[in-house]
Amino acid sequence: QHQQQQQQQHQQGQYSGGGRGNSPISPLEDLMRRKGVDEAWDALEEMQRAGLPTDRFTMSRMLMRTLADARRYWDPSKIQRSVALVERFLQQQPEEADEVLFNALLDTHCRMKDVAGLESTFKTMQELSIEPSHVTLGILVKAYGQACDIKSVLRLWEEMEEQREQANAVTYGCMINACVRCGQTEKAVEIFDEMKALKKHCNTILYTTLIKGYGNEKDLPSALALFREMREENVPYNTIAYNSIIDVCIKCSDVQSAEEIFREMLAPNSTVQPDLITYSTLLKGYCQIGNLDKALQVAETIKACGLKCDELVYNTLMDGCVKAN
Repeated sequence: QHQQQQQQQHQQGQYSGGGRGNSPISPLEDLMRRKGVDEAWDALEEMQRAGLPTDRFTMSRMLMRTLADARRYWDPSKIQRSVALVERFLQQQPEEADEVLFNALLDTHCRMKDVAGLESTFKTMQELSIEPSHVTLGILVKAYGQACDIKSVLRLWEEMEEQREQANAVTYGCMINACVRCGQTEKAVEIFDEMKALKKHCNTILYTTLIKGYGNEKDLPSALALFREMREENVPYNTIAYNSIIDVCIKCSDVQSAEEIFREMLAPNSTVQPDLITYSTLLKGYCQIGNLDKALQVAETIKACGLKCDELVYNTLMDGCVKAN
């Protein structure tokens, strides 16, 4: 989501120094398109050795492409190398630095769970007087949330008031998720209520995140109320939303409510179908209450639906057998 926002900023020319306009793509971008981003990083390294300049737009595109490739195959050494080359670019051409490039760099550190690198990059951003945006704020709170550093999450949210006022659903989602991860569901609800006042709350991911938060607190009534509120607010349900509320029901040992919600998914007018997670969560619930017959029925249903039972399903079933005996 952060990468999509950054790409939109580039395409619309909404970054420091203006957009590329109709000028031709750089040789590095052309190389990246023809032979891949690894070849482009090799060429950049040679250019830097020779003292040849490039531009911030190309750097951002290459870094974002590297992160996109990492979704298919995670190679920390490649990502670390790309970060080092971008940092060298900033040292050699500080006048080319802009907010979008720094956001791409911060997002990379966030994906690497490298808080020290994140803090160093943000410090450099401040030293170069690059104004952060709401995208920057979202990346920072997400990174500190992953590290369960709630003090830094709350400090940044308080300090970056201007960016907070610009925040969209993605930025708010990062903040709410960070609070939930850190066990601060009450604060997450407070921020969600702020979004409601601003009419920015109609987002499936935000509701699902809060439902999970209530699940961590084992507060089933609040989770169910929030789930029902989605329909009232015309927020679309998806499989993740259903799976989240079913999981809360199971955590709270309310298998009956889980079954009722599951039946909603199977209703003729439902646009959401259960997946392996839905079935395995129900199966876990039946095993927890010692109803092995229903657990085995769910396992058979999984196979009948053409889904493949995974290790979790078999482990849960075996655990249920042991408890039943």
